[in-house]
Amino acid sequence: MFTLQISYPVRDYEAFKKVFDSDPAARAASGARSVRLFRDTEDRDSVAVLLDFDTKDAATAFLERLRSEVWDKPEVIGQLMSAPPSARILEEVAREGQGAG
Repeated sequence: MFTLQISYPVRDYEAFKKVFDSDPAARAASGARSVRLFRDTEDRDSVAVLLDFDTKDAATAFLERLRSEVWDKPEVIGQLMSAPPSARILEEVAREGQGAG
């Protein structure tokens, strides 16, 4: 399992969430098996998204789609975010506890 971890410094969470929910990069069609959205408990304008993919190639392709079709638009970065998002792809190497399989 590969997880695309994205950190978004948002200006307005509600505005960000509306765009996120509209799914401009077609998460499911891109192979995302699950999507988890988090807000920092100390900084409510800091949002983290974790998307799980079966392969590194699928995660990489989705990240490239985000960069070229969503993040490069001035209305996204300028209006929704206070700085560009950061992202990395993580490979799951172990799991313990509830849901471990």
